[in-house]
Amino acid sequence: MFSIGEHVIHPGQGVCTVTGFDEDAPTPMIILECKQGHAKTRMMFPMAQSDRLHPTISREEAENLIEHYDDLECDPFTERNSTLEESHFKQLIKEGAPETVRVAKTMHERIRTAERHDKKPSSYYTRVLKEARRRSLEELAVAIGCSEDDVEARLSAAESALDASVN
Repeated sequence: MFSIGEHVIHPGQGVCTVTGFDEDAPTPMIILECKQGHAKTRMMFPMAQSDRLHPTISREEAENLIEHYDDLECDPFTERNSTLEESHFKQLIKEGAPETVRVAKTMHERIRTAERHDKKPSSYYTRVLKEARRRSLEELAVAIGCSEDDVEARLSAAESALDASVN
């Protein structure tokens, strides 16, 4: 079970903080607070489904993920139907890091590849990249104990170094 103040990954919301428990309710609940953008949202999550929540990655795992960003493999999944392909990546995003970082890297690479071939990238690439990036920044910032801006700067530097080595 989780404890108050612990950060967890909610499959639909991303990083949330456990703020309490309501064990007297007809259905016992975990009280979570999530932050998306500038707003904070409180929500109730059934304790019976607590196995769908999991802790954020550790500081060591987060540092290692950023440090070895260039070694992270892109996801090779492809499907002729872009809706099914998008669903695959959205499902991976629900797992939290390192999958969110892998999905963001995959979408970034697919966009770059399309642009190198003078093609317009699929619009779903941008949608999935935005969500994967948001969740990656949130979780890595919580794990490392720094701001999302600091994590974004570190990931951008890693992407730039990778882009330079590809060109």
